[in-house]
Amino acid sequence: MAEDVDRLSSLPLDIKTSILGLLPIEDAVRTSSLSHSWRHVWTHLSSLYFNISFPDDPDLHLWWVEVFAYIISSLRGPLINFYLCYYAHDNKPVDLFWFLILIFQKGGLQRLSINNHGCSALIQLPYFQSLRVLYLCHLHLLLPDDFQGFEHLEDLSLYSVCISQKDIQLLIDSSKNLKMFQGHVDSDNAEILSLIFNSPLITNIQYYFTDSVKQVRVINAPNLEKAHVSARIVATSSKEEYAFIAALTSKFMADIAAVSDLSLGFEILKCFSQDAMSCALRVQFLQLRALHLQGSVSCLDEKVFATFCRLLRNMPILESLDIKCDDPDVLEDLVGLVEPDAFKVNEWIKKADGISCFEQSLRRLTISVTNSINIVVMGMIRFILLNANVIELVEIIYRGDNEVEVSTVEELNLVEKLSTVECNFFFFFFFSFFFFVSILVFIPECLNLWVSSLYLVEYIIFNLFS
Repeated sequence: MAEDVDRLSSLPLDIKTSILGLLPIEDAVRTSSLSHSWRHVWTHLSSLYFNISFPDDPDLHLWWVEVFAYIISSLRGPLINFYLCYYAHDNKPVDLFWFLILIFQKGGLQRLSINNHGCSALIQLPYFQSLRVLYLCHLHLLLPDDFQGFEHLEDLSLYSVCISQKDIQLLIDSSKNLKMFQGHVDSDNAEILSLIFNSPLITNIQYYFTDSVKQVRVINAPNLEKAHVSARIVATSSKEEYAFIAALTSKFMADIAAVSDLSLGFEILKCFSQDAMSCALRVQFLQLRALHLQGSVSCLDEKVFATFCRLLRNMPILESLDIKCDDPDVLEDLVGLVEPDAFKVNEWIKKADGISCFEQSLRRLTISVTNSINIVVMGMIRFILLNANVIELVEIIYRGDNEVEVSTVEELNLVEKLSTVECNFFFFFFFSFFFFVSILVFIPECLNLWVSSLYLVEYIIFNLFS
C-alpha cells in the first residue's frame, strides 16, 4: 500500500466534525493542510469556542470582527453551543451586539457562555428560542422590552452581572423549566435587589450573597435538593455587615430547609458566630444528609467552632460531612492558628458537650487542608470522632507543598486514641510540578488481613503439591 494514501478523508462526516470539535477554532479552520477534502469540514461544526484578546489597535480589532463574522456565516448547520472568553487590553467595553446578532441569525442555539475579563460590557439578549444553558460573567445585562422569556432554559448562571430589579425577576419568572441557578447579581442603579424564586422544577440554587440584595427568598421549590450559600466578607468587614449577611442568609436558609445536600462558606459561620447573631441559626435541616463547608482558615476561631457545633445539632440524619480549608489571602491571618493546641481544643469540646443528634447517622468525614491544620480544624475532627458512634471513614486530605508536621501527626494519633471508633487517616500530598499521592493508613484490621492472606497462600500451596 502506498504511503501517501489519504486514510482520513474516507471517515464519515460526523467523525471528522467530532475530531475538529476537539481543536481550537483557529486550528480547525486551518485543516486544509491535512487533506483537500477536509478543507471545509469545519463548516459543519455545531460548537464554537473563542478565547480572544482584543487588541488596542482599532484596525486589528476590526480584523477580529471580520474573522468572527466569516466563521459564523460559513457554518452550514445550526450553532448549538457557543463559548466566548475575551479580554480587552485597553480596558474599554467591547460591543457584543454584533456577536449576538450573528449567533441569533444562525438559529438553534442551546448553550451560550460569555466570560468577560475586561471592563463590564453592556449586552442585550435576543430571544434564543432553544436556549437551555446561559452563563454570563462580568456583564451589564439588558432584556428587550418585548422579552417573553426562555421557555427551555434549564441552567442560569450569572456572576457579577449588573441587572435591574425588573429584568432579573422577569428572567427568573419566565424561565418555567429552570432547574439550576448559580452566581450573584448587582444592581445596575442605586436600587437594592430582591430575588424571589417561584420555580417548581428547580433542583439546585447556589447564591453568593452581597450587600446589593435585600432578600433572596424561595417560596415554591418542591424539587429543590441542593443549595450553596456563601457571602462577600473581607477582613475589614464591620459588625453591621456581619449582622446584615446573617439576617439575609438566615431567611434564605429557612426557605431551603428541606434540601438533602447543603454547601456553606466559612464566612457564613463567621457571620452567625457574632454575639448579636449567635441565636439566629435556628433552622432545622431534618432531611439533610450531606454537608459541605469550605473557605479560608482565617475565618475560623473559637466562636466559629461553637457555631459549627450548633449547626450540627440541627441536622439529625446527617450522613456525610466534607470540610475544605483554603489558605488565607493574607498570610498574617494565620498567626495564632497554625500550631495545634490540644488544651484549647479540649476546652472547646467541653463547652459543646452533650450533642447527640448525629451520633447514629454520620458515617463519612472528609477534611481537606493545605499547608496547615489549625486548632479549629483539629477541634472539628476530635469533636466529631467523640460523638459519631457509627462513623466508617475519616479522610484527612493534605494539599500542601510541604510535609506534614510531626506535631500534626501526633495530634491526629491522639484524636484517634480518644475516639471510640476505628478511623482511617489519609494524607494526600500535591506538589507544585507533579502529582504525588502518599497514603498513611492506620487500620488495625490490616494486620488481620495480612495474617488471613498468609493462611490462604499456605493452604493453596499445600493443596497444589499434596
